[in-house]
Amino acid sequence: MQRARRLASVAVVASLAVAGLSACRSAPSVAAYLGDVRITESRVQDVWDEAQDAVVEAAGPAPAAPVTMPITRTDVVRTLVSSDVLAKVAKQQSVSLPADLSYDEYATSLHVPATTEFVKLYAQADTYVRLLREGVKNPPASTDADLREVYDVLSENGQVEGYSFDQFKQSLPDSNKQLVQTATAVRQEIAEITAPMNITVNPRYQPLGIPVLQFQTQNGAVRPLVSVPLGADESVPVSAVS
Repeated sequence: MQRARRLASVAVVASLAVAGLSACRSAPSVAAYLGDVRITESRVQDVWDEAQDAVVEAAGPAPAAPVTMPITRTDVVRTLVSSDVLAKVAKQQSVSLPADLSYDEYATSLHVPATTEFVKLYAQADTYVRLLREGVKNPPASTDADLREVYDVLSENGQVEGYSFDQFKQSLPDSNKQLVQTATAVRQEIAEITAPMNITVNPRYQPLGIPVLQFQTQNGAVRPLVSVPLGADESVPVSAVS
């Protein structure tokens, strides 16, 4: 009987320990956990503030209209997570960034000055993905599910109005189909590497993923088209336990 009580006590302690570990990965001051690495809300705020200051300064001393940020806080979190994770993936795949990586083109498409950390991290992450895509040899043909995912994202953003899925699929150029093929292959590759990384994303930023293929909306915004989902997609409140 006494032994049974001891075992029960051990079970309770173990249960509490697991609960404690889980709670420690849901602190409201943390935007994402990448294994043992924390991306804090303070870090997110610093990157956001720098980008905002640069956008306001670029607008001039007396802009005709109030300055609107072309990016969101979720964009900052996605970029911080992507740049960290993709650097690890690239290292495993022996992929390195070019020494002459230019940020000007990214600054133009993002509408954020090239001097900001946001643009630099975004450019690095996107370049890693591009190099990984270029390294894909003989990717499997895209499935209807792959193309449906692309269609749904474009449809949600008003890019394929008046087109049914079948019409979209038939009208898609071969070059675009190849992009989807390589992007899907890279997504699988990244997903396999990131699976054991124990990545947790704060619910306020979910769903979040690493973009492996993006598109530009009619208003010029850059949005993910094919992504590697990260963390659990949960609609639960963030615990106050740190």
